[in-house]
Amino acid sequence: MRLSKNLLRVLLAGIMVLFGCTIYGQGGSPTYQDGMTVQLDSTGKKYIRFLIWSDFMARYTRLNPGTAVNGVASDGMFDFSVRQFRFAVYTQLSPRYLILATVGMDNQTFSSGGTAGGGNTGNGGATFAGTLGKKPDIYVHELWNEFTIFPDNDFKTKRPNFASLYIGTGLHYWVGISRMSSLSSFNFLAVDAPLYNWPLIDNSDQLGRQVGVYIKGKIGPVPYRWAINKPFTVINPPVAYAPNAPEINYAVDNNAEGKLSTTGYASWDIFEQENSLVPYTTGTYVGTRKVLNIGAGYYYSADATSTQANNTSTSPFIKHNIAIWATDIFADLPFGGPQENWAVTAYSVYYHDDFGPNYLRNGSIINENVGPAKNYQGTVSQAGFGNLAPIIGTGSSWFTQAGLLLPKTLLKTGAVRLQPFAEYSLQQFERYGNSKFTWWSAGGNVYLDGHHARISFKYQTRPIVTENRQSSSKGTFVLSTQVFL
Repeated sequence: MRLSKNLLRVLLAGIMVLFGCTIYGQGGSPTYQDGMTVQLDSTGKKYIRFLIWSDFMARYTRLNPGTAVNGVASDGMFDFSVRQFRFAVYTQLSPRYLILATVGMDNQTFSSGGTAGGGNTGNGGATFAGTLGKKPDIYVHELWNEFTIFPDNDFKTKRPNFASLYIGTGLHYWVGISRMSSLSSFNFLAVDAPLYNWPLIDNSDQLGRQVGVYIKGKIGPVPYRWAINKPFTVINPPVAYAPNAPEINYAVDNNAEGKLSTTGYASWDIFEQENSLVPYTTGTYVGTRKVLNIGAGYYYSADATSTQANNTSTSPFIKHNIAIWATDIFADLPFGGPQENWAVTAYSVYYHDDFGPNYLRNGSIINENVGPAKNYQGTVSQAGFGNLAPIIGTGSSWFTQAGLLLPKTLLKTGAVRLQPFAEYSLQQFERYGNSKFTWWSAGGNVYLDGHHARISFKYQTRPIVTENRQSSSKGTFVLSTQVFL
């Protein structure tokens, strides 16, 4: 028993170190050093690092028309939530191999995030039936092994190699499509992500991850990644629709045939090269690095969605492929000298998504126990209730965000930094023809020690959909706090 406990401790500690090496460069703090690191030899080359971070959110949301929360009609809702918690461990006891793992939980609120089927002790179900939201599940976000074929730096001379190659296996985040598809959850520029940067999220992937084999490395100034994976199974059974119902022609997720997927992404590092030890990309470096990257990526999975051949419950499916590509640009450019240390951060990405004919997913971040209000007679959003909106579907999406890091001299402290930001999104879905859907946000970050201690706030809109178009918008105020060790 004592041996197994010690082995578990070493394993957990080892996994965390991998994460830690990269995060120092991504934390945006000039003072934060090694954090929770355990040195295993006198040279410092063998070590273990533990990482932990958590985000808390307070929100006020103007709800979609006709919404009830916990069965009570509501126009707006105030809530608190633990948006995310992560515990990661990494080790690389030899430059030839490493192992990484992350566990955590997401989205615990007053009525969501609890243990499924837990009744009064956890989560009573999709509709209010008992106590919701308590005792959230902790689950494995990722777990992979990696082997070095050609290292970034020569083992003997320590000089950079022109090209490198690593091979990894497991539940991994070395995915393609865009830079934002592998975005780190602890260094967002604008509180959170737009969600459609993860177009498969929690359908055929697990929070952006799939199980498979990946290769990664660099060729000169071009870092690359490519993977072949087995998507998670998603099967939507046939439904008997009325004759000539439009739903017959709407593609739904159904990958029962079990085809593999491939995905990849490459970028050109024009100025500084970013650390590619782990897959997590950075939202903003908070004035600590000079980066300009142009990238492109894709995702492909054959026979991953389907439509019906006709309108009976025994109808065969007509299969469709998922084919997605994107191109993006990221800039994080300090200016004004080290005394003031201004910086501009900007990111823009275009996605072309093909999930099959008329495919559409409505979604949101944290939508607690909502449903239709009784006796409501007005128009409702086609996206649904609460804060639902169309986010993912066959069509195109353009997303842009930018932030301005104000100078150190503004507050006379040097450590506390301010960064206003704004975002804009424009989408068009095949399901809704020529209609355009937009949202925007504006807010700011208060950095007490880079991303290691941060307070953020923003106001963000979302589209209300009626008659296949955006008829209006509603918004959410968000206040977020984060500590990352």
